[in-house]
Amino acid sequence: MIIRTISGDIAPEKLGRTNYHEHAFQISPLLSGDELDSAEKSSREFSRLAKSGFDSYVDATPIGLGRRPQQILDLSKISGLQIVHATGVHKEAHYSHTHPVTSLSVADLIELFSYELLTGVLKNDSSMEISAANTSEIKAGFIKFGISNEPLSPFEKRALEAAATVSGQTGVAIMIHTDAASEIFTVLDSLESFGANLNRVVVAHIDRRPDPKFHATIASRGVFLGYDGAGRSQYFPDEILVELFSNMVELGFASQILLGADVARSSRYIEYGGGPGLEYLGNSFLPKLRIRTSEEIVHKVLTTNPANWLAFNP
Repeated sequence: MIIRTISGDIAPEKLGRTNYHEHAFQISPLLSGDELDSAEKSSREFSRLAKSGFDSYVDATPIGLGRRPQQILDLSKISGLQIVHATGVHKEAHYSHTHPVTSLSVADLIELFSYELLTGVLKNDSSMEISAANTSEIKAGFIKFGISNEPLSPFEKRALEAAATVSGQTGVAIMIHTDAASEIFTVLDSLESFGANLNRVVVAHIDRRPDPKFHATIASRGVFLGYDGAGRSQYFPDEILVELFSNMVELGFASQILLGADVARSSRYIEYGGGPGLEYLGNSFLPKLRIRTSEEIVHKVLTTNPANWLAFNP
């Protein structure tokens, strides 16, 4: 079993303390004025993440949203962080109507996701050209796709089928972006029908609906729960999220929780002039979890669970 980082394959036990969901670079029509587009500022921000107690992070920026393969390698070297990068696509609202990725067929998406996992991430993914000249030296380590609160669009359905098919063939992990997880049970059924193993899946942002009974029902399907709302009071204060975390641990789901922050905006990165920054999770939120639960539980969530989610046999 290995974990595929941008610097090469590593043994799962080498992954260390992992933030399961962040973005070094990101540009989207939905985030106008809040872009992450500075290599220098992002490198400094992720150095803050490393200093706050993390060894690795998962970069969840998918195809067509401002990925920078060479600069992400440089960021890894500067910060000292191991990085597992996404292939896949976001929910349709993150793309302009003319972006070529939204017109790709299921077969096209399967080819693209597989290529980025096995050969290399595209240097310029605005054209979707698969060629040696357009292939970077980094490989993706998992697949992401996105859904919104509405029923899935035709593009999102194609992305789901492609992600499930490739994951079923290769064993790689899947991340599902959700807004409030209103369609999640239909989505999980579809993933299984197309060959995905739900033990390889994380449902991101699920703590935006902090209902332990709802979470327990989802977790009973075998998926990981992605908790990434720390420091984002526009959704819920930390105290609510700590209570949710504690309740899920008491219900026996500690082995299915992944922790990140998805800070994801220049207005939230200290080095871009915002806050609370990437260091908030380690410096402010984790101490609250340790008080409420234990160091053993926090270690499981930061170290054991991410390795179990990401590890596969190529």
